[in-house]
Amino acid sequence: MLSRRRFIQLTGIAGGGLTIGIGLMNSCEENVKLSRYNIPKTKNRFSGSYGHYFGEYIQIRKDGEIFINVIKHEMGQGIASGLVGIVADELDADWKKVHIVYSDPIPDMGNSTGGSVSTIKEWYSMRNVGAFARNLFIETAANIWSVSKDICYTKNHKVLRIGSDDEFEFGELVDQVQFPENTDLAPPLKKAKDFKYIGKSFSNKTTPDIIQGKHPYAIDVKLEGMKYASIERAPVFGGTLIDYDSTHVLEVPGVEKVVTIKGMVLDNNSHIRDGIAVIANSTWAAIEGRKLLKATWKDGEKSLIEHKTFLNDAYDIIEGDEKGYTVLAKGNLNALEKADQIITHTYEFPYQHHACMEPLNAIAKYSGTSCELWTGTQSADRIITNIEKKIGLKPKNIKLHCHPSGGGFGLRYFAEHSLEALLVSKACDGDLIKLMYTREDDIKFDYLNPLEINKHSVGIKDGKITSWHLRGVVDNWGGVLGWMIYDIPNRHAEHFGVKGFTQMSAWRSVMANAEGFSTESFIDEVAIALKKDPLEFRLSLLKKGEMVTLNHNYKCNINRIRNALITVARKAKWGKKMPDGWAQGIAVYPYMHGNGYAAAVAEVSTNNNSIKVEKIYIALECGLVINPDFVTKQMEGGVIWALSAFFYGGTEYKAGVVQRSNFHDNQVLRINEVPEIDVCICKSDETEPWGVGEIAGPVTYPAVSNAIFAATGKRIRKLPFTNTF
Repeated sequence: MLSRRRFIQLTGIAGGGLTIGIGLMNSCEENVKLSRYNIPKTKNRFSGSYGHYFGEYIQIRKDGEIFINVIKHEMGQGIASGLVGIVADELDADWKKVHIVYSDPIPDMGNSTGGSVSTIKEWYSMRNVGAFARNLFIETAANIWSVSKDICYTKNHKVLRIGSDDEFEFGELVDQVQFPENTDLAPPLKKAKDFKYIGKSFSNKTTPDIIQGKHPYAIDVKLEGMKYASIERAPVFGGTLIDYDSTHVLEVPGVEKVVTIKGMVLDNNSHIRDGIAVIANSTWAAIEGRKLLKATWKDGEKSLIEHKTFLNDAYDIIEGDEKGYTVLAKGNLNALEKADQIITHTYEFPYQHHACMEPLNAIAKYSGTSCELWTGTQSADRIITNIEKKIGLKPKNIKLHCHPSGGGFGLRYFAEHSLEALLVSKACDGDLIKLMYTREDDIKFDYLNPLEINKHSVGIKDGKITSWHLRGVVDNWGGVLGWMIYDIPNRHAEHFGVKGFTQMSAWRSVMANAEGFSTESFIDEVAIALKKDPLEFRLSLLKKGEMVTLNHNYKCNINRIRNALITVARKAKWGKKMPDGWAQGIAVYPYMHGNGYAAAVAEVSTNNNSIKVEKIYIALECGLVINPDFVTKQMEGGVIWALSAFFYGGTEYKAGVVQRSNFHDNQVLRINEVPEIDVCICKSDETEPWGVGEIAGPVTYPAVSNAIFAATGKRIRKLPFTNTF
């Protein structure tokens, strides 16, 4: 049993505020069976076994202001406000008095953000923290009033009691919090009907600060004594520095010194390149000085890789007889050979840049046996692990301050910019260094989304699909998903990994982009070949009540898939009469990392041999919704993200060097190009929230592609689309 003394130690009642912290929540987990709320480590809610985290804590001050720690990375997606809203709801807090605290990493508390699982993983922990605080206030007030806690309740930042006008503001109770022996460490959570914020469009706490320029982005951090660094890196991945001349660099006003850093391999395909860092008293001086560097590099083997040759080799693999790594196998893998008819098509999804609005940056100070860093990161744990392994510092001596970011999309899941800053600080004898990537650095040294080429084949017998075969070639980091949701008895998906010219990484929706595009474009082609309506054909292959097992043991709920598909078709009035030159296209796909499902209908028009996307309808089945407005914004952003890649994505390289450099040649959709986007959140029987951040893209590509075919008769099997036909 948790003693009162231990409770006081863990809550930190002294000091003018009440802090309900990690230690208390861990003690609760150790001493009380929380099976009603906890997600046991043996239960697979989605891929992998995720335990229950009690990483967040809340601080309540005497003035009633509440500060809630968030360990998930805020990068514009609204996760901080969403998670804080969950705590505030269970606590019955006044939203105006609730504040976000961006937490530094907490050991063993899941300090990473990605895969559309943040809300999923934090749902119960945030609720439990809020419910515990609520119950604590109720018990404290009941003891003061000498009444049963059963007649006390909370409402709008107060504790009240039935049959009386007595009330306490939360802040009034901070100094009086008590811990009776019979305190319920796991009080009941609210019923859904009692939610105050959850399910409603409460405001985003970050918006006022963003508008006023007060949001604490890492790029805006300024510290006393800070110096600035800009790095000239090896132009080719794996290249090495031979020699350099910095004579004219040091003549630039403000430039103080030039140092070098040695490249190294980090974890998970992350690399630091050989580099020459210019140190100055301003960003401008560092960048201007860098322009005058003269460096000689040994490019290495990656300089021999040319884009066209690499593609030809990839297509040779696709069309060859070599067996790949099997990611999905069901039924007779040779059934395709026995079909009456075989339909085969190949699709290409190119490399993609992240191009976040905030370029990579980090501040670091190396102090021999310790270090301190300030940055925006999707994986604080990865930074700490790499510093320990590559620089030799113990985790307890690594102090990392995590700031929100102006975009992440998977790029900030890696650690190289933070390690670079620390290596520069070390080379400068412990100077406080702020490393700034230019926009050109951010593009040229981006961790690209892998190129993927998919060859789909189906066997037809008696007018029905009897077999499906996928051969997928993916560059380096990624892997073939093989998420086949349709009722096809014989399925086989093979993966072929090839090493390209540079490092790869996660990118919003990751491999589901390429496979959503290829699979749903292909299914549309099969429907047309069999003279079937694309919607009805899909529905005929989606069996009601089925739970389909995909690779990695994902469980795909076909009823939820059908719900999204039927909802979007009704919303868009699928099959309606369209103006001349207009057409509709439809697609549906799961995003199994976050256990979400989406369907889209695109409407396009043709004019003077060009295409315009007029409207996108999108329906998603994401379970219980925390904030409909946040979800809608994620869908809108996901559609725009996908359309940018559809029309302007990809990248080119020569002799191992990316040819794009900034937004003039790595374009994103302009405001006049953005179609009307109509988002519909499906009614769901789910009692828990599922991920939404990466659902929209995988259905947007094929919906638009299929609409273009319906309007022009031209099939899009390779992106980006050149917008001519």
